Amino acid sequence: MKIIKKLLAGMAIAGTAALAQPAWAEDLTLEFVVWNYSLDTIQDNVRQFEAANPGIKVKVTDYTWPDYQDSLILRFRGNTQTDVIYGGQDWLPAWAAAGFVAPLEDIAPKGAVDDLKKDIAGFALSDMTYKGKLYGLPYYADTISFIYNKKILDDAGIKVPETWEDVTAAAEKLKAAGMERPIVYEYNQELPNFFDAFVAQSYGRGADLFDAEQKAVFSDPQNGAYKQLEWLADAFAKELVQPETHESKIIPAMNTGKHAFTVVYNYVLAAMNNKADQPRAGEFALAPMPGSAHSTLGFSKFYAVTAKTAADPKRAEAAWKFINFMAGKPYTVAKRWAAEKGLGFGQLPLFEDPAVIEPWGKWIDVPTLSKQVATAKAGTWTEWSAVWSAYFRPLLAKAMVGQASVADTMKDGAERWNTLRDQFAKQ
Repeated sequence: MKIIKKLLAGMAIAGTAALAQPAWAEDLTLEFVVWNYSLDTIQDNVRQFEAANPGIKVKVTDYTWPDYQDSLILRFRGNTQTDVIYGGQDWLPAWAAAGFVAPLEDIAPKGAVDDLKKDIAGFALSDMTYKGKLYGLPYYADTISFIYNKKILDDAGIKVPETWEDVTAAAEKLKAAGMERPIVYEYNQELPNFFDAFVAQSYGRGADLFDAEQKAVFSDPQNGAYKQLEWLADAFAKELVQPETHESKIIPAMNTGKHAFTVVYNYVLAAMNNKADQPRAGEFALAPMPGSAHSTLGFSKFYAVTAKTAADPKRAEAAWKFINFMAGKPYTVAKRWAAEKGLGFGQLPLFEDPAVIEPWGKWIDVPTLSKQVATAKAGTWTEWSAVWSAYFRPLLAKAMVGQASVADTMKDGAERWNTLRDQFAKQ
């Protein structure tokens, strides 16, 4: 709590100091569009910005997460005034190709973007880049992680698994001792992160699903993604896995003590270790993703500026001031999100900041996470990714539970990807 109060005080002081700066000749109102997570915090950050920048107002419009992308598309196509938005790595290629959003180099002071890029994690930088141009600054960045119950493993005399074969051996030992399904897994083909979690596991093996020319290569039986799907199918067949439809169900499931392993976002670990409402809080820990590479999938959600705003010099200047306040140095807002809400970040200096280390150290080993972030890889995001993912996830789900062969699933998925790739190349 002391850390949070210091952060808020720092923001207030910065705002008061900025009041000495001359106000704009007339007020300008930026339209800021977000999904409806922690709106009170968003509005308070906006108030701090307005205090620091007299003459610039910010109106916040929010949509639910399921409706967010479609709502943004309607705003873009309907020419509804929209200045700054929350963007996502999976949407950027299509939005940038359509001319909906603008590179930050188009609106930022000379050298400002290059200076900020030096502090951004590699996977986050990749997620916010399209055709060599940076389109955003991080609002939230995270990795998908391998989580285990320390107490269960210690009591059973099991070392933390380093490979997926180690995970199998540990799960079989726990099952033989009476734990019915040692692995709990988010199994829901409707969720995009169902595929993302699979990619994260494949990265642990050192796999590349696509080559440098964005051609699918995962249908090769020697590819790590192919091997990981074989592993998942085997784990389900051996009844080592308890499927759950959403991460929110994994939190209480792990806290029953009936499961030892899962693969989830780091903020789920924060919820598992929340002593206020979880009976086994403190028992759960992050380990490097099993496999020879120990890499994982990293992703970033970010502040972006619309192309319409970038074309208006006055609005563009105001928009840059706003996103730089929200995501730029000294990263006060990013620190606040991390300290108060446990949100991950793409600004690497925060891993050495006491304002982050102190609250985060209560639920995660920060040095381990820092190493994971350093080795995390971005996904492959293209104009056709969303269409392909919707096609492939049901195939992936069937293969995991033995309703389709791994060979056919990977062959069909690769062929569909490459067909879409060729179609878009002709456009």
